[in-house]
Amino acid sequence: MRRGRQLYSKKYEEAVKLHGEGKSVNEIAGQLGVSYSAAYHWVKGLRKPESGNLNEFESWLKQKGPMPAVEIEKKFQKHNELFLMSSRRGMNIKRKTLPRKYAKYSTWYYVEGQEKMLDSRIEELFSKIKEAREKLRDSLFG
Repeated sequence: MRRGRQLYSKKYEEAVKLHGEGKSVNEIAGQLGVSYSAAYHWVKGLRKPESGNLNEFESWLKQKGPMPAVEIEKKFQKHNELFLMSSRRGMNIKRKTLPRKYAKYSTWYYVEGQEKMLDSRIEELFSKIKEAREKLRDSLFG
């Protein structure tokens, strides 16, 4: 399975650490599963890998918690593509879908371990919808 370049930024710090311990570039590349060229450029300080959109998406979700697509679109317009790439690459970004009647609130993204927080936020959404319906009913039939 192709893991993609987003993994490089995670391995970069480890490569620098291993180089500091006296490991050769060849040993570092073999141990981390990266190309010799990548390991060489990292330890010589010639290049530092970018974190990439997938890592940014994952860390944003970890920081903010479960979010509906309507909120995520503000920062990540192609959230669906990011989710599909992350699932193909074995990352721990998950998605929960609700019935279509909730429109842009029908798709929620979260990271493994945030299931309880996701459930509470969805319950909060449902209670807000219920309150809005009751206010509308009261104002119409008051």
